[in-house]
Amino acid sequence: MKNPDVKNPDTVQDMVRRRVRRRRRWRRARVAGLVVAVTIAAGGAAFGIDRMVVALRKYYASPAHSTGTTTTTASGPTTTAATGPPNCVGGQLSGTVTNWQGINGTMYQTVSLTNISLSPCTLLGYPGLAVNGENGTALPAATQDVATMGASTGAAPAAPAPIVVAPEARAWFELSYPDVCNTILNPGSGPTAIPNACYEGKWLEITPPKTASPLLVLEPLRFTYGVVGFDVGPFGTGSPPRLPGS
Repeated sequence: MKNPDVKNPDTVQDMVRRRVRRRRRWRRARVAGLVVAVTIAAGGAAFGIDRMVVALRKYYASPAHSTGTTTTTASGPTTTAATGPPNCVGGQLSGTVTNWQGINGTMYQTVSLTNISLSPCTLLGYPGLAVNGENGTALPAATQDVATMGASTGAAPAAPAPIVVAPEARAWFELSYPDVCNTILNPGSGPTAIPNACYEGKWLEITPPKTASPLLVLEPLRFTYGVVGFDVGPFGTGSPPRLPGS
């Protein structure tokens, strides 16, 4: 290719015009590219921000993150606190043996507890039982809960019902024990294979259900009972039924 005639003014002017046009096209292409790039970047950024805004709105609108709302996950069955007066404790009660009946080597007794406090309280279930000797020594006193004891029809409900004991009102329970005694064991000695061995007690110690505060039946009550201990019934209210055989 031959070099253009740079001495010709028309040729030189044409070359200059071509170079100017090329530079303009190049600048326009660069500007267009930048505009496209900026548009794409701006659109992508706007799309990302919108997505973030939507996500944040969904996050804070959920129940677990709503303002002033707290959610908890239950770990087990819901329990409802029992209502009513509190459990009776030993210091609220006084006890007496109101009835007894011996039948075929077994002694049956009804023990009444009177509310001597100024507030009602609740007895639910079976009392705890212990026996003190003449000098206050604790004697062995195994107990077995028997649901049918004290039931006038001989049938017991599925579970003992709570009994509210008002001030000066009373509740009762029945107990029984073998009373055939040929050999009295010394306090502190354990059960023995001797037939009709027994302990000699003087006072009953009664602990209301669901508490650890006993009371003594303070009336003199010397009695002997077999080493197998006592059957004890649940608390009842009103007039106790007739004892077996009476």
